[in-house]
Amino acid sequence: MIRTVVFDAVGTVIFPSLPVADSYRTALATHCGIQMPGDAIADVIRAALRQRSTKDNLQTDEAAERNFWRQLIFGLCGEQSSREDCFEDLYQQFGDPACWTCFGDVVAGFRACDTAGVAVAIASNFDRRLHEVLDGLPPLSTIATRFVSSTVGYRKPAEQFFAHVCHSLQLQPAEVLFVGDDLTNDVRGAVSAGCPAAWICRENVGKADVPDGAWRLSSLAELSDVLSDVDEALR
Repeated sequence: MIRTVVFDAVGTVIFPSLPVADSYRTALATHCGIQMPGDAIADVIRAALRQRSTKDNLQTDEAAERNFWRQLIFGLCGEQSSREDCFEDLYQQFGDPACWTCFGDVVAGFRACDTAGVAVAIASNFDRRLHEVLDGLPPLSTIATRFVSSTVGYRKPAEQFFAHVCHSLQLQPAEVLFVGDDLTNDVRGAVSAGCPAAWICRENVGKADVPDGAWRLSSLAELSDVLSDVDEALR
């Protein structure tokens, strides 16, 4: 049976209060005088994150996480002398809980876990800033069990990330359900590590199929049904 449900953070339980591209566009204009369309900024960020998740070496630490964002922002700023100020502005912004919002179905998802007698944890490709963000966002502030890639030493979808989570929880992979919005990092990564997974796709966009050993959610409120289905499938 499932003993713990491990939720991804960004895109699963929290989202930026303002679109990321808007925050970047404002910072680029303020610090560097650069006017860049939001769509172009969003494309650059998506491409960088996608490429990072497909690399053979998924090891990381606090310095590597900071450097990734620094180089991404420097790439947008070009050779502007104020690019360091632009980076620091954005880096601090996204470590501020005021810049993040909880999805409306998070409480229902946590309640489903509590009703089923299942523990809750959070595991994310992030850095130590995530702790301050979660601490400032009820009901996430009460979730004490957290796994952050910069501390784990690996980013999802690395098998080592999921193995670390299961080992730390003192559970077998089959007893840990991972829930996330990213098919590659959260779902396929978990399944490859021997864990069941659920893909949260709130907008119900596209026809992407979840792999064997995974379920699909349109709301975290559906988690009680998924927990029942997973337990039945594992019997």
